[in-house]
Amino acid sequence: MRRTAAAALLCCLAVAWSSTLVAPATATTETGGGLVGEDPAPGTPHVLDGEVLSLAQVGGTIVLGGTFTRARDDGSTSEVVRRGLLAFDAATGRIDPAFHPDPDGVVDVVVAGRAGTVYVGGEFSSVAGQPRPRIAQVALADGSVVAGFDAGRVDGPVRDLRLQRSRLWVAGSFSRIGGQRLRALAVLAARTGAAHGVDVKVAGRARRGLGRTTVAKIDLSPNGRRLVAIGNFRSVQGEPRHQLAVLDLSRHRAALARFRTRFYAADCDAMYYSYVRDVDFAPDGASFVVVTSGGPRGPSSPCDSVARFETRGSDRWVKPSWIASTGGDTVQAVEVTSSAVYVGGHHRWFNNPLGSNTPGPGAVAREGIAALSPVNGLPFTWNPGRSKGIGVGDLLATEVGLWVGSDTDRIGHDQVRSRIALLPAGGASYPALATPQRASTIYLAQGGDLTRRTHRGARAGPPSAVPAGAGGPDWTTAAGAFLLGGQLYVAGRDGTFTRRAFDGASYGPAVPVDGADAVVPLDAWRAELRTLTGLFYDRGRLYFTLAGSRVLHYRYFNPESGIVGAVRLVASRRGGGFDPRRVRAMFVAGKRLYWTTSTGRLRRTGWTRTASAAVPSGAVADVGGRRVDGVRWGPGTVFVGPATGRGG
Repeated sequence: MRRTAAAALLCCLAVAWSSTLVAPATATTETGGGLVGEDPAPGTPHVLDGEVLSLAQVGGTIVLGGTFTRARDDGSTSEVVRRGLLAFDAATGRIDPAFHPDPDGVVDVVVAGRAGTVYVGGEFSSVAGQPRPRIAQVALADGSVVAGFDAGRVDGPVRDLRLQRSRLWVAGSFSRIGGQRLRALAVLAARTGAAHGVDVKVAGRARRGLGRTTVAKIDLSPNGRRLVAIGNFRSVQGEPRHQLAVLDLSRHRAALARFRTRFYAADCDAMYYSYVRDVDFAPDGASFVVVTSGGPRGPSSPCDSVARFETRGSDRWVKPSWIASTGGDTVQAVEVTSSAVYVGGHHRWFNNPLGSNTPGPGAVAREGIAALSPVNGLPFTWNPGRSKGIGVGDLLATEVGLWVGSDTDRIGHDQVRSRIALLPAGGASYPALATPQRASTIYLAQGGDLTRRTHRGARAGPPSAVPAGAGGPDWTTAAGAFLLGGQLYVAGRDGTFTRRAFDGASYGPAVPVDGADAVVPLDAWRAELRTLTGLFYDRGRLYFTLAGSRVLHYRYFNPESGIVGAVRLVASRRGGGFDPRRVRAMFVAGKRLYWTTSTGRLRRTGWTRTASAAVPSGAVADVGGRRVDGVRWGPGTVFVGPATGRGG
């Protein structure tokens, strides 16, 4: 989770568009992005025992909080005592000799304060020899307690902190702070520690009678107008909020936002009375991601999952935009950048909703750390691995890379980095892709031949043959095709799924798109390809129709890694004039869905995108048809793409 206002890593994000139609890149819908490297930077210090639970950056200094007691500089054999708090130079990795406040208990959280200080929270009673039960402000220069900040007695552990201008939000398992009755979530004056008078009533427990009412983690949106809280509770301000609540801070007093969800009302394994573990806002504040433990529970379960929510979700009960499942292993930490959702825990696999402590169909190995697509939660090829242990205590993205704090000593292809590592910026990147706004150039494959036509309004231009060329698809066996980022994807009725470069005139060699690092093949997807009647890509999802089915289906798809989502989902059923059983080819352009029929007509309807999927909408109309433009659009494969010599 981010602990500073540092810019999110690297570039922006991307994943593209495509369909049984594709067009020139006229409007970007998924921006390009870059990941951090897989090999850790040299020179970071070694934390020799315990766990690193929290990370913060203050200027050029990194501060660690946790359960550790000993550390040493890289390349040195001299150990130093550092109980629960440690600071080191972000550039050199050298441990600060003047900073050793040595609290007498666990430090669960450190966050940057003003004027070269950090706020620390946890289960201690004193810091630097001064009585400061469970929360303190500490000067980085010499490790002394800032005398002016004193919250008084706190009667339970402090689990998380966030600084919002002059207010310090405090989350934990307490019921009183400084003599005031404030349960699980409180606001203190950032300078003095006095209770700020903001009373947010958090109550209940996720499973009645189990555990203590707790707010375990919080995060502030970048603009400071929303606060998301997760933990062991059932209500906030008297309204049902199972383990997740969003507060509106845009006015003087905090209030519940309209956002509410039942997603975390479901039970996981009996040993987990509360299973939410971490939460982080995206850099633009439009969404946030929650990670959990809980044990395997199958597709659509909140247990052992990573789930994205839209911040402004105002449906009666908000559902996740996407869910990524480990199949039975805990995810403990999350850091969302513009390019990726980085997660850490003791997970072994991702894309594994069909596994139960085993790899299921489509599962890919991602041991201890992973980078997921913000668009759909599928893994990128990025796979440094780390020794799992209990898991990752915290992740911190800064301009120089991704800091990883944990309880183990190997990361990045088995390199030794004891409990703290930096995966530096400048790793693999992936390009921006675009959704076509118009069906301006349409390709039609019939009888083994491929032709293209310009298309405007209801009229198509004369056909122009595309030479077969070396490496071209066998269009007689193609079930669907789309163009994405200059790559032509073709689904074959023999169960193959391939891509090759295509600029409108010539082809590159075919490459299988098969999630090459899948532990267990996704045979269900191969079977679907054999009965496919239409296929296109739009914003991280492959939409398709199957012979005889009344349903428009979709699966998640990550073009960078070639991974297809393990679960087939439903976008819509027959209705509103769009009948999936009549589809013989499909594509999307702008806000319209196009398809061809068995009689050779080209039809269209509206295409309404939501955070989780898109659906056909509105009236259905013929686009020209044989009587107007003289083209019989089917049977065959149809896709939109570039004129000659240009990538899509």
